[in-house]
Amino acid sequence: MLQALRNGVKSPIMKVFLIFLAGGFALWGVGDITTGLIGGSDKAISAGDESLSPREVAVEFDRTRRNYLPNATMGEALQSGLLGEVAGSLARDVVFKAEANSLGLTVTRAMQRAEVAREPSFKDANDEFSQTRFIGVLAGAGLSEAEYLERVSIALRREQIVDALAAGAAQPASVARTLTSFELERRTARIVSFPVEADSITTPTDDQLASWFEEVKSRYDAPALRSARVGSIEPQMFADGIDISDSAIETAYADRLDEFTTPESRRVRQMVFDDMETAQTALSRVSGGEEFAAVASDMLGWSEDDITLGLVTRNDLEGAVGDAVFDAGAGAVAGPAESVFGVHLLVVDEIIEGGETSLDEVREEIRTTLRLEAATDLIYDKVNELEDKIASGATLDEAFASINGTVVTLTDVDRRGADINGQPVAGDASEIGQDSLVLEAVWAADIDEIGVVEEGTDDMFFVVEVTGESDPRERSLDEVRSRAVVDWQTVEAIKSARAAAESAIEAGSIFDSAETTTDFRRNGIGLDHEAARLIATAVFEQDSGDARVVETGTEAIAVRTETIMPADADELDRSATLVGDVIANSIRQDVLNTLAGELSQTHDLRVQLGSVQQLLIGTQ
Repeated sequence: MLQALRNGVKSPIMKVFLIFLAGGFALWGVGDITTGLIGGSDKAISAGDESLSPREVAVEFDRTRRNYLPNATMGEALQSGLLGEVAGSLARDVVFKAEANSLGLTVTRAMQRAEVAREPSFKDANDEFSQTRFIGVLAGAGLSEAEYLERVSIALRREQIVDALAAGAAQPASVARTLTSFELERRTARIVSFPVEADSITTPTDDQLASWFEEVKSRYDAPALRSARVGSIEPQMFADGIDISDSAIETAYADRLDEFTTPESRRVRQMVFDDMETAQTALSRVSGGEEFAAVASDMLGWSEDDITLGLVTRNDLEGAVGDAVFDAGAGAVAGPAESVFGVHLLVVDEIIEGGETSLDEVREEIRTTLRLEAATDLIYDKVNELEDKIASGATLDEAFASINGTVVTLTDVDRRGADINGQPVAGDASEIGQDSLVLEAVWAADIDEIGVVEEGTDDMFFVVEVTGESDPRERSLDEVRSRAVVDWQTVEAIKSARAAAESAIEAGSIFDSAETTTDFRRNGIGLDHEAARLIATAVFEQDSGDARVVETGTEAIAVRTETIMPADADELDRSATLVGDVIANSIRQDVLNTLAGELSQTHDLRVQLGSVQQLLIGTQ
């Protein structure tokens, strides 16, 4: 679960939402960490004169969970360790804020504006800052403009501290250039395929098969296997049988009206100036009859695309800009209004009234939702009945029959849900046989005993009864003969294809009729072939004119390197700069983590998450 969160840092919204993510406390250490309640402290995280309250940490945790683990419950997110991840990130912010305070570091409005304008996530196709994208990205992250700017300020103050140290650890430019030159080299090749044709290989004699099997028989060993019966129930089993009255649907519609309501929106164009005086000049020209777009072009050099803010709702625009736009009528000029980006002059081109989706349009959707909600509530009553039945001595079949559940049989499965030959379990048990929680329970349970009721994913509950187990063992040739014959023929077919390819290379004329490929990189990019990376590896490991054979399992490929093309000078210059930046950022990150650990001691960082957990559990 947390790996998915870390991977999400690559996305623009994640970059905005968690500008830097500390890899938990273990990554850099803190002064005092506890999940217990310490004297009812109102500070969940504190360092020096900076602190965060339990509620602030809880809000950040829940925002993270909703944005990046939307399918996880509060309890699941807590159990996964997400609170430690979030607290680690916040703790690092706190210690750097404390250090910035002690050093007297500040962030100006101009610095904030420049940082926002540089963020790639907020730029349009012309690499220009787009307020529309800015609004959309923040909305997707669940952040207000003020909250985001506070994060920017924290990051800028931290960078002032880290940059002073990281500057002395820079790598020579030649390192980045050497690495880039290696990666950007391109080559061409000629390739000829020799297919692996197992059907053309005759059946082996008993002696041939026995001799070969003796060498490879360990690959046919049977793993430890278990057989079990698994009973399960889930809300969907009961949803269709639940009657939902019209009055309940009407009540739900009224309670959830905001879900079926479209807010008023307005189509807006804007100009943004550095100062109020210039904005007033633009307003005078527009009010005097000049076209809005013409004034923007003359005064700012903006195109029609540049001035288009698009369709926005009241929640998309904050502060004075939002007030100006939604107080104006259709066709009216709004502003000038100030924001962190400058002074805005806007025109409302169209007003699109909000509205409600009628009850009749969503009646069946609400009915389905209410049925599933009722079934989810009912499932817990079913679980109680099930536990009572099992406690009273009922068999697995009797217990699940009493609540209309299902029982399936898993026969001879390993810990991964595969059969004796390593294939996924098929049949009625195929789905439940791939459930990791069920498999874990099967392998943890005692044999010939009915287990306890356990909760799976999506409100599914199950009980396992292990009926047998076999130990790992060596299998005889007779047990696996048909499979071994197929494998032997495949191996022989691969050998035959490789021999044919090597003979063709030796003959020397095999590549004469083959077309030269387009040029490609050492990672295979640019080569149109299923085995592009494998072929590229071979091509880049040999000199021009050299040839070798590579195998894929379905073909043997004769590969000859043709031309070797060094990196283009201009591309090398550009890319070496980017690679240098990556190296510099990596060094900087190491400095940041090391410094964070030192500052946590200097400013006596304390993290007390017990009250945060209580707040979060109380909201379930």
